[in-house]
Amino acid sequence: MFKRLLIFFKIIEEVKVPVPMQWRERPPVETPRVVRPTVISRPQPVKKEIRKEAEIVLKEKRPVGNKEKIKDIAGYTKDYKEYCLEKTSNQHILKASGYKVINRTDSTEVFCIAEDAFVTHNEHKMLRLERGYFIKYIQQEYNPITQLNENAYD
Repeated sequence: MFKRLLIFFKIIEEVKVPVPMQWRERPPVETPRVVRPTVISRPQPVKKEIRKEAEIVLKEKRPVGNKEKIKDIAGYTKDYKEYCLEKTSNQHILKASGYKVINRTDSTEVFCIAEDAFVTHNEHKMLRLERGYFIKYIQQEYNPITQLNENAYD
């Protein structure tokens, strides 16, 4: 019934249902090679220079977990800039002390964030983003009625 109404008002010409994919086994491109383990009779000594370099690498650790609990988020973010990530009735808002939009296309935006930032939304908890690069993309879904890819908002 709905299909006939859409065709009658010339919204669509005909409803097309995607053809199910037909799967078949693909032959391997190359024949697998059997690798035989080699037995080393005597372990080779490690040079002192290599040991020192390994110790230096182990001492250099990236600081992780410097996240202290924020008691008053409104006071903490009062000087932050706001950027609307999603212009709908239920918006995602990026709050950051400093950000720069590096690249923008129809479905993606690339940000460089100077310090930690926050994404607020009414439906879920606040997200904390670490400083660095942040990519926002719009999910797209295929609508079989209009036969177009449309942006999917939550």
